[in-house]
Amino acid sequence: MRLKDKVAVITGASTGIGRAIAESYAREGASVVVADVRGAAEAAAEIGQNALGITTDVSDPQSTHAMAVAAINRFGRVDILVNNAGIFTGLNYTPMEALAVADWQKILAVNVMGPWLCASAVSPNMRANGGGKIINIASVIAHVGIPFMLHYVASKGALAAMTRAMAREFAAAKAGITVNAISPGYIHSPNAVANAAQHEQFEAVASQMRTIERAQTPQDIAGAALWLAGDESSTVNGQNIVVDGGIFMSL
Repeated sequence: MRLKDKVAVITGASTGIGRAIAESYAREGASVVVADVRGAAEAAAEIGQNALGITTDVSDPQSTHAMAVAAINRFGRVDILVNNAGIFTGLNYTPMEALAVADWQKILAVNVMGPWLCASAVSPNMRANGGGKIINIASVIAHVGIPFMLHYVASKGALAAMTRAMAREFAAAKAGITVNAISPGYIHSPNAVANAAQHEQFEAVASQMRTIERAQTPQDIAGAALWLAGDESSTVNGQNIVVDGGIFMSL
């Protein structure tokens, strides 16, 4: 088992990408913490006895601190953090001049401050135990610059930049913590598909851009997240791995 005796905290893990990652980690021997604003306990119960559900608001410092404490109290340590929680479902194409300040603030609080708060909450334990892995779920949208979603694009661009800065900072401190990002394309998650109007819009754009002619599922991202969490990626640091069905290609 690739993650035997490891403990992983996955935010936004009650459904979609986070749930697929939690399930893949559990199959590979990890104890998993399902951290989500809703459905955490139910998802953990379905994953198995080595899973703990913690209701967590990643934009709240007290909530993220409590998440870390609960994980350590239950499993003794944290080896892996996956910052997956984010606001996406329910967003609509909106001209930038019409975006509301409140919407900007909400998205930045969850998509940008959330990963920082979660990493800050678990990294002291990782340092004490000699290292760990932090995996941020960004988005290909920051690479290609889709119009009419400026606040979301900006939040994911910020997370990609934070990934590099965090990787450098932990390396400078000789903390043994690597930090990498995964940038998915448009994923057919249960929440996305359930929002029919948004799903139709986004899939129409994604299907025209993908070079691999099939829809992406949460399991496509779980594979990359499993590799980044394991020993095979031990010298990978500060990278943003695009898993988008061939939308964005860099040299």
